[in-house]
Amino acid sequence: MPKNDWSQFVPGLITTIVGGCVLLFIGAAFTYFMSDKFKKWFKQLLNRMMLASKWLIKKRHLIVLHSIVVILGAVVFRIYSDWIILAFSLICYVAGLLSWGLIIGRPISFGRRKTKFLPISLKPGIGNAYLKNRYNNPPAGDVLLDNAQFQLGPGALIFDTNEQIRDCRPRNDGGIEVDIQLPEPQCHVRSAYFLINSVNSKSIYAHKNIGEIRLVFKDAPPIVAELVLGKNIREWCPGNTGDFVREASSPMITMDVWTGLNQHGRSAVMDCLQIPVFECMRNCFLKEIILVHKPLQLPPDKMGVHFSIFALSLEIEQGV
Repeated sequence: MPKNDWSQFVPGLITTIVGGCVLLFIGAAFTYFMSDKFKKWFKQLLNRMMLASKWLIKKRHLIVLHSIVVILGAVVFRIYSDWIILAFSLICYVAGLLSWGLIIGRPISFGRRKTKFLPISLKPGIGNAYLKNRYNNPPAGDVLLDNAQFQLGPGALIFDTNEQIRDCRPRNDGGIEVDIQLPEPQCHVRSAYFLINSVNSKSIYAHKNIGEIRLVFKDAPPIVAELVLGKNIREWCPGNTGDFVREASSPMITMDVWTGLNQHGRSAVMDCLQIPVFECMRNCFLKEIILVHKPLQLPPDKMGVHFSIFALSLEIEQGV
């Protein structure tokens, strides 16, 4: 075939390549949209949109008032300049604060509200091991750790996923879910605090999701905190020999709120995990806390990684 005859095949070749790339892109996009990662992201997006819509509904009086101020300003001044925009911004801000104070019927506070702590006990069936069997001379009574108040009695029960759990629900992935029902639904919860650590936290499980803690509300989507080894949870006994995950990087975890020894005389710790509640959800009622353990076992380890919760407490706003 003469050399110049190749020119008639070039447009078709380009069209074929472009068509193939388009098909590959569509296939990759379809695969991604069907993946669990996208479904999880989309579910979180819907939850955030729902929270945003609830916040807007609760603040509708501010939105209406600000709109009236802006419309009246437009009618009075007709033409805007920089200083007028600044003046109206200040007027809108002041009017919003005044309307908020008038509608909720209490003075406007610019500081942090006072809070109290409500320790939640782990009842038999959920609590499946004793704190005194884990640590040598552990803290007892009403204790303040990381500025959070916990209640640890002399026979305090702990939740350990490595022990038999009576009150639990099996999951399709082989894991379990445990429901901690509150004595009564709690409103104005600022944060939930957990004394928590992992067990058998070998480095092969680093950065793996080993479980979840869910804060379940009556009238709002749940808040889900994934437990990721090395991020917000770490080994309970750093004194153990071996390749263990002994550090955690998340600002939500405070390490070494208590340090001591285990029953074998090795260095042991308790860490405190804080799960904050979004401000727009603090008028919602927290009704239960769900603990999720996900099965994770990688060779050559035969035990798998587990976690323990030693105590939990709710920080509740007062004077609301």
